[in-house]
Amino acid sequence: MTPPSERLFNRNFTVMIGGQCVALLGSALYSVVLVLYLKQMTGSATVLGIVELLAFLPWVVMGPLAGTFVDRANRKSVILWSYFVRSALMLVLFFVTVNGAAGLTTLGPFPVAVYAVFLVTACMGIIDSVFNAALNSIIPVVLPKEKVQKGNSLFQGSGGVLAMAGNALGGIFFTVLGGALAFLVNGVSYLCAALWTAFMSLTDARPGKKASFSCAEFAAETKEGFHFIWGNRGLRDQTIVYTLSNLFFPMVMLALPFLIEDVMRLKGSYYGYLMSMLTLSSIIAYFVFGALKTSNRQNYTVICALFFIEAAVFLFISFCRNTVIVFALFSILSGCMAISRLINTSLKQKVIPDKLRGRVFGTLDSINGALAPLSFAVGGVVIDLLNKNLFILFFVIFAVYTVLAVVFVLSRSIRHFYLDSDTGVDH
Repeated sequence: MTPPSERLFNRNFTVMIGGQCVALLGSALYSVVLVLYLKQMTGSATVLGIVELLAFLPWVVMGPLAGTFVDRANRKSVILWSYFVRSALMLVLFFVTVNGAAGLTTLGPFPVAVYAVFLVTACMGIIDSVFNAALNSIIPVVLPKEKVQKGNSLFQGSGGVLAMAGNALGGIFFTVLGGALAFLVNGVSYLCAALWTAFMSLTDARPGKKASFSCAEFAAETKEGFHFIWGNRGLRDQTIVYTLSNLFFPMVMLALPFLIEDVMRLKGSYYGYLMSMLTLSSIIAYFVFGALKTSNRQNYTVICALFFIEAAVFLFISFCRNTVIVFALFSILSGCMAISRLINTSLKQKVIPDKLRGRVFGTLDSINGALAPLSFAVGGVVIDLLNKNLFILFFVIFAVYTVLAVVFVLSRSIRHFYLDSDTGVDH
């Protein structure tokens, strides 16, 4: 009989994923309603852009610091209090927006309620950067090493399912019940997640964890995250290759509405259908690949193959205009990226020592996140300069992906990084 601690659905993992699912459903509903609420209140695309920036910027700026904090703290407490604080923020937003005066009284160009959304969004971004560093850090602790990849597939797959449900319900919820009640529901969902997480029985003892605090020590520990990435040649080279490949993905997402409406001459509703298919294909990929028991060598072989498949997909997309085939190609692309993300996240959780895991993941989030705004900005300019000639854009991405795939496969350090993934684990 398998000991409880060696099972996939052991007590700690079951409690953790249960709390996360409750929170994800509320936050998915909230994200849709928030956009509709702000559009109704202001009619301004600028406001939506500001909110996106305020939600995203803390990940870039705070990532390494959040990771260092997580490595010093009790991770169960970090997750628990992250839920509590986010619940409190949502309840504050509910009380502000349910007050009719806040929606009618203006301060500068916007109603007072909109400034409350700005403030809450920025605070949520900071909390999210800490929470995600803690979550990535704790999964290899609550699961046996051979179950980490399956655990990640369940987390990411269930997150996709709940995001689809929240997206589907968000528009209906806003139309029938309005925005304020969605903020209350999200706050209650975070509160329920916090109470559920309290049932985790985790002894979070890590070598070198310090209770004292000094700015100099904190800064030195933050630097250790950068030093670990740079000193581990395989991780460093893999990060560089994937960061360069990820630089193009926001451009692709930006190009999709133009591909649907201007190039393929389809109705705007097809953009929504395509986005749903992308989400669905990633969910299927998470669950199907996560159900497989794969070795390090098999994961490396799959990653190499996926790189070339993604390059080929971009080549076919640049030529193809058939709706069914284009949708199928993008679904394949989304599935490939989901599997790559699953393998890479699980591998890093195994390779990065427990005492450094928070700050390394926080630093990696900052590195990847910092390029997204640049990609969106450059992508928009490029699409306009090409006069919506997306054939050139996708063909260039195909060429870049092909070069990166060749570099990836030929890199000895990256190959050793995938094949020797037990190095550095110190459970």
